[in-house]
Amino acid sequence: MSTSAPLNYYWDTCVFTAHLVDERHQHGNVVDDIQQLLGDAQAGRCRIYCSTISIAEITTPTLAASNVGTFQDFLRDFRGVVVTVDASPIIMEMASRLRGQEYRKGEAFRKLGTADAIHLATAIGLSEIYGVDVEAFHTFDRGKRRGEDGGKGLPLIGFETWSEGCLADPLVAKVRAMKRGLPLHPSPNMLAGR
Repeated sequence: MSTSAPLNYYWDTCVFTAHLVDERHQHGNVVDDIQQLLGDAQAGRCRIYCSTISIAEITTPTLAASNVGTFQDFLRDFRGVVVTVDASPIIMEMASRLRGQEYRKGEAFRKLGTADAIHLATAIGLSEIYGVDVEAFHTFDRGKRRGEDGGKGLPLIGFETWSEGCLADPLVAKVRAMKRGLPLHPSPNMLAGR
């Protein structure tokens, strides 16, 4: 029997949406990995953290076609498995600092959206404020969606390639150092279609 501490993952809102509305058409078998990670969390092998901003981001119409009810229903069902982190003033200050940076790659510029900044700041805050070491920040965000200003958003996967204008900022350095990627299970269930 393993006595190792459970791994801690931070989930962007899009990971929950992929699970709740079964977005296999977009993400393929990664949806199975999400389910497997939730099962591991229920068994105490990992913990999943998210910002309370996810509650506002996942709307009832988004879930209308699924039979899960509301995101709040999901959180109640997974109480103790999915841990919500409030957007405290300290986290919001970090989010503001991240949003205020000049993100560029060569001559191209992009802006970091408010919600993405809050998610990144919350993941950083888990370590700095609460002493929770985050193994990985799980997301599907590759910057293909439109940002708040109508242009392409700053990708969370590939963030480091857009930080030429702010390499010296210590908060940006923390995001760059953070493992960010798809919600892949470290030992995927081969029977799940992989």
